[in-house]
Amino acid sequence: MTLFAGSALLLWAGLVVWSVSLAQSEAEAVELVRNTTPDGAEFWVMPRKSELTYYPCAQCHKLIPPNPEVRKLFSPHPSELDHGDERIWCLTCHDIEDRNTLTNLLGESVDFDRAAEVCASCHMQRHQDWMFGGHGKRRGDWQGERVIYSCPQCHDPHTPTIKPRAPKPPPPVRKGLARPLHPEAEEYLSVWERLESDDHD
Repeated sequence: MTLFAGSALLLWAGLVVWSVSLAQSEAEAVELVRNTTPDGAEFWVMPRKSELTYYPCAQCHKLIPPNPEVRKLFSPHPSELDHGDERIWCLTCHDIEDRNTLTNLLGESVDFDRAAEVCASCHMQRHQDWMFGGHGKRRGDWQGERVIYSCPQCHDPHTPTIKPRAPKPPPPVRKGLARPLHPEAEEYLSVWERLESDDHD
């Protein structure tokens, strides 16, 4: 091995070690929320309070008396709540006494970093799928501790439906190979075109 190749290899190894240690220090900087499934399997959830623009809510709400009336809200709140077919309102999920917490349907306070517990009040089957890994997004890789995102990190709680999207194009075919054409491809394409043309708002 030449001196140049040896130096390049040492530099590459140093960069790999540095990037791995940087990734570990970033992961350690985030305090994960510990959870367990009903059968006792441990998993961790990414916190989200630091991502909330207007948190802590009490900064403004300590100056405003609680008002449980259903009414039109103004900025910074969403003007419309497209969740639950008009069966729920802000105080279904937000604690009227302590605005820095959420509440479940039993009236128990729930920390914003445990928002999935509030979602579970109505969406029990989805929550069970999420706990056991059948729904949701895992962070990192499939080895080691299971770290996942909470429901509101993918679904806006005020408008939780994810709009239909066209699928990504297939990966490129290696040079020299032909891509087989499916006769039903036009049929599938028309479905996506129809979805894109429909107004789902």
